[in-house]
Amino acid sequence: MNKKNILDAGIIIVVILVVGFHSILIVGSEKAQTVRIGYLNIVTSLPLFLAEEKGFLRQEGIEFETMPVSSSNQIVEDIVAGNLDCFVGASAVPVLQAELQSPGKLKIFSVSEITPQKPFDALLVKEGSPIEGLSDLSGKRIGVFPGSTATNLLKKYLKDKGIDVSAITFVPMPPQEHLPALLQGQVDVIFAYEPTIAIALSGGGVKQIHGSVYAQMLSPNPISVSVVSTAFLQKHPEAAVKVIRALEKAMNYMKQRDKETRQLLVERMKLSDDAANRCVFLYMLGHDKIDPALLQRFADMLTALGELKGNVKVDDIIYR
Repeated sequence: MNKKNILDAGIIIVVILVVGFHSILIVGSEKAQTVRIGYLNIVTSLPLFLAEEKGFLRQEGIEFETMPVSSSNQIVEDIVAGNLDCFVGASAVPVLQAELQSPGKLKIFSVSEITPQKPFDALLVKEGSPIEGLSDLSGKRIGVFPGSTATNLLKKYLKDKGIDVSAITFVPMPPQEHLPALLQGQVDVIFAYEPTIAIALSGGGVKQIHGSVYAQMLSPNPISVSVVSTAFLQKHPEAAVKVIRALEKAMNYMKQRDKETRQLLVERMKLSDDAANRCVFLYMLGHDKIDPALLQRFADMLTALGELKGNVKVDDIIYR
């Protein structure tokens, strides 16, 4: 081999080594990708808390960072802006609205299954209140979750039951203020979610006058969803699959290991043992069990109520 051939061969080897080393760095950076998982510090985030505590994410080899967010609207905005990669258990309304405003930015990989047997909401009054049922709500003040969705859905439900909602005052307030407002007489009724219901019934002085409104409107009700960013799916498909698999494993764990899950409510959310035992979990269905037709019915209902400013084709945003 002459000097020129030797030199050429040397150059080729160096190029191969450099390219190979660069490829190793790329693969390594993919494996080290840190997944940014947003969450609300409420019962709906139990799958994430379990995935952390039970090591489901670590078992998948996932590097992750959990990021608390103050509201469902904010958590969806962070997904659309690229500040988060996924989240578990937030309101479906801003998710569906985001699809109208910024199509193709996110995919739904789980939905809630609120049913009459697995209620997550209820109407509560103080013990001794003359309010015994829906027909007694005329002229009363009802504390509701902030934003328009809870109020509009409750109004629709009451109208469908023949109740004159024009004589009812709906008072939006943060969930942590619901029980104090009821006990102090600032409102006559609260349209409460878990764990407020469990805490209220555990503490005494409160009674339930109606079960789940959402389950009566649509069952199983998909009002809460889990979402993954489309950009994250495209850029890091293997990591996305692993995260979804770990979170769905936690969702199944909730159904199979009730006692251990309730203990996490005591440790993570500081509930009393009695409240933790009373609490009804927001159970979630994994991506392979999502009913597109049911989710479409829910979206269409929101559009009819004015909660969505257009028609969403939900089949386009379901993760498969």
